[in-house]
Amino acid sequence: MALANSVVHIDVSAALTALEPPGLDQYCIAFGPGATQFCATPNGYSTTHLPRKVVKDLLGGQIKKVLHASFGSDDDSFLFTYQMKDGSVAHRAGRDLPKALRSFVDRVSATSEESASSLRVQLGANRSYVAWSGLLWVAKRIPKELRTALFNISSADFDEANGSPGVLKSGTLDNIAWHDNGSWYVKNGHDHSNNLMDRGAGVIRGAWKDLWDNMSSQELLLPHCYAKLAYVAINPHSHTGGTFAFFKKTKDAHEADFILRFEPEDVVSRLRKKQYPLQEMRQEGASHTSGQVVNVPKNAEGLQVFKWAISKHTGRSHARDSWELDLKKGERVKILKDMGNDWFLVENRRGENGWVHKAWLDSQQMVPHIDPRQAYARFTVDVEKMLKAGDIRSFPDLSRYMNACTKDACNPLKKGTRCLGICIHDLHELMCGSGEYTLDTLKTERYKWHPDKFARYCHPDHREILREKAQALFVLFGVLMDILENPRAPQPAA
Repeated sequence: MALANSVVHIDVSAALTALEPPGLDQYCIAFGPGATQFCATPNGYSTTHLPRKVVKDLLGGQIKKVLHASFGSDDDSFLFTYQMKDGSVAHRAGRDLPKALRSFVDRVSATSEESASSLRVQLGANRSYVAWSGLLWVAKRIPKELRTALFNISSADFDEANGSPGVLKSGTLDNIAWHDNGSWYVKNGHDHSNNLMDRGAGVIRGAWKDLWDNMSSQELLLPHCYAKLAYVAINPHSHTGGTFAFFKKTKDAHEADFILRFEPEDVVSRLRKKQYPLQEMRQEGASHTSGQVVNVPKNAEGLQVFKWAISKHTGRSHARDSWELDLKKGERVKILKDMGNDWFLVENRRGENGWVHKAWLDSQQMVPHIDPRQAYARFTVDVEKMLKAGDIRSFPDLSRYMNACTKDACNPLKKGTRCLGICIHDLHELMCGSGEYTLDTLKTERYKWHPDKFARYCHPDHREILREKAQALFVLFGVLMDILENPRAPQPAA
């Protein structure tokens, strides 16, 4: 749920722009329930929802920069840390902050300016939290594995029942992130401990490996890897554990490498490519993304083509193997890569990745499918060029961009000289590739195909037949708009 009782709809973008951004390799990404988030990076600040008190603070004009932020599971559970223009440090806490945590915050803040400045709080789901300052830390309701990791770097363990703090052996706690599904990360000065590649959401495991050029689990344990890491954030409030952000440190004046995902969006990354041996470069169909070789076939137009498959069963072929993707019978998944020995790396519609055995997939349903994002990008470019040139003599072959639907009922509608080559399911899939499947997007696209408007761009000898096809596409867009306004979403195109 969103912070309904503590949010005001005031544009604070000007106030955020006026703040001094974090320094090089300094980040803070705070996730809250629902779509709540606050991001601070060397490039500036962004936010979706803010508590009323924080909005008032920002509009007051006395804040120099935001040092830290965190959102808890309750409506008014949050903590922001500011550096003020007079050089002092201030904290803004919500009234629903757990009492034991508030006591720790007040005690640390009153100790010294240095303690107040180093205070950090990471709030989680179900009123869980970790707070730390200097050598001291307190925690509540955190996963057992994370608690054990903190014990291992402490000389005095905390007493959760009585709220007494733990004491680090040395160094400081610089970064902590976790999710109840088993994903967690701790940075203790120069020491990095993690369990991201072994447990938690499949999409996080895959992204973590991509960040390190797909190193083996043994190589990922080497200290030199984590010395390159600047920041880790995991959304503890996410239902799937699939919202996260990993940033590497900047190097050689380049922008920092990163890989992140804010559900329900796709994974986004900027990972510099490494140099590959000549024999790898010659692999048929190889494309180089995210710093690794990924065999993704392409069609004649250069668009990446994936295969889709339908799950025949529910669960995993080996129930205890967390690296396998948990499936539902009849679920459609995207085959990303053939891993050999009848195993595939697949992705579901929630963006979660994992391995699936061939026996669990309906091979007869493995139809080629162009990546909707690439297909939509190519589609919009081609249409713009066509309309700009004018004198159109033939209608675009829409099946070149999307031909995913295999439903028997749709086949007759896609064939014939007067047909469009696609059905409503194909068009829906293509438009989803825009990343903004909204009523406004559909309206904008439909307007291009208004039969009278489109006819003006056509050669006189072909105008009537082209007007008919434009009319048919115009109608299909209207159907999608009607479905969006009166939800009864079209069935998957497979």
